[in-house]
Amino acid sequence: MKFVGLAILAGVFSSCALADTPSTDGLQNTDCISSSSSSSSSSLYAAKVEVKHAKLFSIDYHDTYKVVNNLSTNTTYVLYQCGSNKPTVEDADAFIPIPVGSAAAWSTSAAMFIEALGVQDRVKNLGTAPSIVSACLQELLEDVIKPFDEGNATSTDEQEQSNDVVFNMPAGEDLNATNTVLSSEYLESSALGRSEWIKFFAAFFNAEERANDAFDSIDSNYACFAKKADEEYDDLRPVVAWTSYAAPTEYNNNTAYWQISFADYKYDIVRDAGARMLNTTGAQATMFSSAPPFLDALEDVDIVIDESFVGYSYDELLKNYGIKDASKSSYSWVSASRVFRPDRLQSTAGGLDWFEAPVAFADALLQDLIGVVHPKFVKDGYQPIWFRNLADNEPVVVVAAANCTNMYAQREDPAKSCSSLSFQEANPDDSVYDGVDENQTEDLIYDLSKSEIINESGAGSDTSGSFQLAAVTIGTSCVVALAGLFAAL
Repeated sequence: MKFVGLAILAGVFSSCALADTPSTDGLQNTDCISSSSSSSSSSLYAAKVEVKHAKLFSIDYHDTYKVVNNLSTNTTYVLYQCGSNKPTVEDADAFIPIPVGSAAAWSTSAAMFIEALGVQDRVKNLGTAPSIVSACLQELLEDVIKPFDEGNATSTDEQEQSNDVVFNMPAGEDLNATNTVLSSEYLESSALGRSEWIKFFAAFFNAEERANDAFDSIDSNYACFAKKADEEYDDLRPVVAWTSYAAPTEYNNNTAYWQISFADYKYDIVRDAGARMLNTTGAQATMFSSAPPFLDALEDVDIVIDESFVGYSYDELLKNYGIKDASKSSYSWVSASRVFRPDRLQSTAGGLDWFEAPVAFADALLQDLIGVVHPKFVKDGYQPIWFRNLADNEPVVVVAAANCTNMYAQREDPAKSCSSLSFQEANPDDSVYDGVDENQTEDLIYDLSKSEIINESGAGSDTSGSFQLAAVTIGTSCVVALAGLFAAL
């Protein structure tokens, strides 16, 4: 596997800020209030968030406190302004003074939302530190932020209790701690819904203004990309399949399986990118017990996006998929060399940015997928951020702390401004569209009735890549989470 430096994507990580100092711009009520002012009838929170796309959280505002609900886990967090009287709210899971002065995060996506808000100066501890790809979080981990001592439960407990709040996943550790907050962004059914969780995290830091500004920009930029893709590519939509292979291990009863994912957010973004999704009978994910029926399902697919955790080269993928000779293959995704992996950006330890920035920046994810589906959509060319063409042996890009320009700056959206780009209409005669059926807009339906499958998961059960996400974010409970999530995918 080839590696290159970050210079070719320097713009993705650049910051306009020049000094390594935290800013308070866009933060409200950064100071505590006196208990006597708690009875004031005027609300402290002029800046509020309104949830537009996310389905799994809500926030209600009161004069001196907020009620934040994770609707997926049915957990409620009461955030009250420090110095004010603790409010009375029934059935709350935690009461947390805000703005929080210290925070910890177990998941890489939570860490990314915190950086997107520019409040990483409050972070004391992070989980799975080697997997973090963000250059500035890497730099902070060198001297400021301490990694969780994941091999020592007692030490980890002490680290967690030293923070005002610990952001975790529903499959994580110490979920009953009084300062634990569960986030479920990875379970959202749309890419924009996932990114809107920046508002969830903002509530804990009184950073609603920053969250609104960031998400409004993402939302409008996403809409622009989706509109242009629909206008230019409605009659020429390649079929995309999200696939993976799991080698035999002790965690899957030493039985290999092949999987096709149909997660809702993938449907959402594939369609918005001007493509069609391989579909089955309404399932969210299908696991095959052998390669032949798996390949049968991919017979009419134009583009394969492989999410395996084994086989990082094209030759390895072909071997794992049971394709002995690519030159004799009848699959268009092989003959047209349209096999991709979302692992272009990595940490030196092999952590994938795929589980960080794309969750927070839906517009950049859509832009990247359009670049995969319609590689000539920009007249001047486009270099993907996360996807690399495995068939073309494209290299990965390793991100290091040295690439950080300001470790306390808000993480910038890596997407280009859609309105500034000139889209190029697709040419059906271009070789990149060889085998693509024209004038087809509906998903490709594959009948599973003749297939030997292990599991066909129902709607909502595919965790949209959370198997991979959990594997790199939940520390010492990783094995437990893997066992449970194998069944869900």
